[in-house]
Formats: sequence, structure tokens, C-alpha cells
Amino acid sequence: MESSSVEAVVLRPDEAAETGDRKMRVLVAVDDSDESFYALQWVLETLIELQGLATGEKENENDYFHSTSLMLTIIHVMEPFPYYVFPGIQPVFPTTSIIQSANKSQQETASAILNRAVNMCTERKVKAKTSILKGDPKEIICDAAEQMHIDLIVVGSRGLGKIKRAFLGSVSDHVLHRAKCPVLIIKPPNEMLKKLL
Repeated sequence: MESSSVEAVVLRPDEAAETGDRKMRVLVAVDDSDESFYALQWVLETLIELQGLATGEKENENDYFHSTSLMLTIIHVMEPFPYYVFPGIQPVFPTTSIIQSANKSQQETASAILNRAVNMCTERKVKAKTSILKGDPKEIICDAAEQMHIDLIVVGSRGLGKIKRAFLGSVSDHVLHRAKCPVLIIKPPNEMLKKLL
């Protein structure tokens, strides 16, 4: 059986925000995976372009897209550095300098990830807010969406099989079931899935 790379939207009408005259708030969560950047690319190519066509906001190719109906926020969630490890029976605690070095490295990686995302937006002349958050991505994405009054969360899918997803967990699955707003999970194209397997 051949799999399809068709995107799916799970809408919960009873929980969807009434947008009225205000901007639709879209949150895209990115990490260092190609799948998350594919999701951002999808938003930029599909959702933003559709909004531009619908509102006629972009007058010429040199204009930045100023949507009166859509606000894009891109977040990256850094997982906390483990303050102890169990190589044997006794726990080992890293020194302060190791923790500081790891935190600095993590911050640099997070900044590079968001810079890549901002560059993608700049190429499409789309303005976006960015934020680096710290914690468990599964929980933080949902919490951030609620605090920012997000109308739609967009996440990428790594295309894990059922067994891997059961053991490793899936950020997109968790967000889908816990978020209080609609969630759009963007599956990578079949060519990308083949490279992952």
C-alpha cells in the first residue's frame, strides 16, 4: 500500500476561536528537523499566499506581506539540560561550567534554528514573531499556544511508524490531542519519508 503526503487538518469547531475582524494567529513550532522546516515552508507557500490572494495585501513583489488577517509566530523549544546522569549505580552530577557550556551551546543552536526560519520568511517577504522557550516541547507548544491565544498550531511530522511513535512518543500527536485550538500536522512528501527510513 502506498502512503500519501496529503496534509490533514483536525478542526474542533466547538474550540475554534471566532476570528471576526482580528488577525488569525498561527503558531509554527520548529526544531532542527527537515520536517519542521517543511511545515514552515508549507505555511509560507500555502497559507500565507492564500491569505494574500484573499486580502490583496501584497501590492508588488518588493512589498513585505502585511496581512490584516494573519499573524505568524515561530517558536523553538529547548529541552532542559539533564543535571544528572546514571552511568552506573551512582548518579553523576555535571559541574557548573559543563552546565553553562551546554546551555550556551543549546542557546546558539536555538538561535541558528530561528535564524533559518526568519530567513525563510524574509525570502517570502513575510514578517513573523519568534520566540525561544524552554521545557518539554510537547507541553510548552500547547501552553504557549494557549497563552498567545493562537488560532492554529502548525507542526511537522517525522513520519514515525506506530511502534516507534509508541516508544519514542510524538510531539505532533501530543499537541494534536492536548491543544485547545485546531492543529495542522504537515506530513513530509514521500521523497523525504523515504530518506528517513
